[in-house]
Amino acid sequence: MKELGEKKLAFLLISPATLVILLTAVIPICYALHLSTQDIRGIMNFGFIGLQNYRYVIESGRLQSALVATLLFGGATIIIQMTLGMIVALALNVQFWGRSIVRAVILIPWAIPTAIVALMWGRFLSSTDGYVNATLRILGFIEGEFNWFLNRYLAIGVVSLVDSWKFTPIFVLIFMAGLQAIPDSYYEAATVDGATRSKQFFYITLPIMKPVVLVALIMRTIFVFHTFDLIFILTKGGPGDSTRVLSYYTYQESFTFLRQGRGAAVAFILFLLTLAVTLIYIRLLRPEKSER
Repeated sequence: MKELGEKKLAFLLISPATLVILLTAVIPICYALHLSTQDIRGIMNFGFIGLQNYRYVIESGRLQSALVATLLFGGATIIIQMTLGMIVALALNVQFWGRSIVRAVILIPWAIPTAIVALMWGRFLSSTDGYVNATLRILGFIEGEFNWFLNRYLAIGVVSLVDSWKFTPIFVLIFMAGLQAIPDSYYEAATVDGATRSKQFFYITLPIMKPVVLVALIMRTIFVFHTFDLIFILTKGGPGDSTRVLSYYTYQESFTFLRQGRGAAVAFILFLLTLAVTLIYIRLLRPEKSER
C-alpha cells in the first residue's frame, strides 16, 4: 500500500506539468498535423486531401530554399551566440572592478523588444543614409551606397549578427551560472599539475559544462528556428527568397496566400526539423555515464 501511495503521489505531482504540456504542445502539434491534410483556402475547408499539401510544397521548390535558409541562419546564429556567449561569460567570471555594472549593461540588448531591434538595425544598415555606411564612407572603406542585403549569404550573415546582438546575453547568463557552479579547487589542482588555461578550459570547464551547453543549445535552437518578427521587419524574406526561413514561409502560405493547409504542412516540417536537431544535440552532448 505504501508503494501504491507513492505512485499516486508522484502522478499527482506531475499532473499539472503534464496537463500544461498536453494543452500547449501535444494538442497544437496534432491539430497542425490534421490541418496539413486538409484543403483549406481562406475560410473554406474543402476536406481531406492526404499528403497533397506536402507534395505541393516539396515540388514547388520553395521548401528546399526555405530549408537551406533556415539551416544557414540557424547554424550561423547558434555558432556566433555560443562562441561570444562563452567568451563573455569567461571574461565576466573573473573578479574586476565594475563587474556588476558590465553584467547589467550586457543585458540591455536582450531587454529591447525584437521589433524595435529590427527597426533600429534596419535604419543603421540602410544603403542610402544608414549610420553604418556613413561611418564606413568616412573611414574610406566604401564609396557610395552599399546594400547589406545584396545576396543570400551576406543577408543571412547580417540577420544572424543582428539576432546575435540581441540574444547573446542569454548564453552569457546561462554560461555564467554554469561557470560559477564549478569549484575553484578543480582549477587550483590543475594549476599545480602545470595545466595551461586552454587545457583547463577543454578538460575541466567544457566537460562539466556539457549539460549547461545542451540546455542552452536546445533552447536557442527552438527559438532561432522559429524566428519570424526579426526577418519580417528587417528583410521580409528578401532579397528574393534569400532569408525566407521556414517560419516566414509558414506565414506566407497561411496568411498571404491564405492556404492554411499548406502553411500547416510547412509548420509541421519545421517541427520535425527542430526535433531532429534537438535529438542530435542530445546524442552528441549527453553526459557520459559514470563507471561503477
